[in-house]
Amino acid sequence: MTGWLGGLQISRTDRGQTPIADFLCTACGTYRRITGRQKVADYVRANPITDHRATCPANQKGTSR
Repeated sequence: MTGWLGGLQISRTDRGQTPIADFLCTACGTYRRITGRQKVADYVRANPITDHRATCPANQKGTSR
């Protein structure tokens, strides 16, 4: 069995398959799955790692978890 890796992973990109983008933040546990060729392309273009890093609860100073 393999473990989850943090970051952005794209799978099922072969012709005729529905692409899937999985985003996992290992610092706070946020997980998001996007499916569909155009939705995945738009999501990757939006740079989800940088966007999440700015709002990640694990990076916020002065907040308790």
